[in-house]
Amino acid sequence: MAATEVALWLPLASGALGILGALAGTGITQRATRKREDRRWERERELDRIRQEQDRLARQRERRAALYVDLAEYTQSERSMLEAVTDEYASRPVKVPDLQHPDRLSARVRLYAAPQVDASWAVLVRSIDRVHWEWTEGDVHHNGSQAWLDVDNPAVVELDKAINEMQSVLRAAIEEDA
Repeated sequence: MAATEVALWLPLASGALGILGALAGTGITQRATRKREDRRWERERELDRIRQEQDRLARQRERRAALYVDLAEYTQSERSMLEAVTDEYASRPVKVPDLQHPDRLSARVRLYAAPQVDASWAVLVRSIDRVHWEWTEGDVHHNGSQAWLDVDNPAVVELDKAINEMQSVLRAAIEEDA
């Protein structure tokens, strides 16, 4: 009887081992597939993160470039205005183009610009205010119907220096962002 019992259990045991082997193979295959998929998803998430960061940096560069152009236009407008107020023979007033208000530019500078641009802009705005004060309250010369400021007026010299510095800083900042 012992031989028949062993003969009876042997096919059952080998069948059970076959089923367990098939289940284990399926489980191992699924686990390997899941790990492969997880690695693939992780790579895709990393690529998406890199793309998003590149897009963010590109948008920031675009905003800075637009801001730097607006600052350059404003600075050039102030240079033209300075040349007009220091020319005793100016025949007509300078027509100022439609530019953004300095406070709006200041807000954008604080948000987007490099620190050196922010510092240079602050100096420029103070210098512009000083020349405006000189023009309205200071020592203005008159020649018939024309009024002008001396080229060597400290406020004029300060503004000229601030304009040159701002243009230089803007060039450097644009080069740095490129």
